[in-house]
Amino acid sequence: MGSIEQRRHPRVNVDFFADWGWGPECEYYDKITSLSISGCFLATRRELSPGDEIYLRWIGDSVGMISLKGSVRNQLRVMQGAPPTGAGIEFVETSAQNQQKIQFVLSQHGQSI
Repeated sequence: MGSIEQRRHPRVNVDFFADWGWGPECEYYDKITSLSISGCFLATRRELSPGDEIYLRWIGDSVGMISLKGSVRNQLRVMQGAPPTGAGIEFVETSAQNQQKIQFVLSQHGQSI
């Protein structure tokens, strides 16, 4: 079973940068390229392992600050031994307010993938 079949919610293509890191201070800065109500794809060359807990933070044009905690589900590489190209992140403990903000961002980006 591929990763698309495992998704609980449809994703939309997005293209924005987010702060992220191992703690709430979010010391790194990389791009989010797809988003759903329950997760995202973080395009990063940093090594992450399934189960790692990270924090994400970004400012949406119409919704303001979104701060989330996530769990790494998988890391993508174009081939064995190559640097990573990114990681699938599942959001955890998402507040109702952040869910509403994410839903608004998704509605602005339209068609799911």
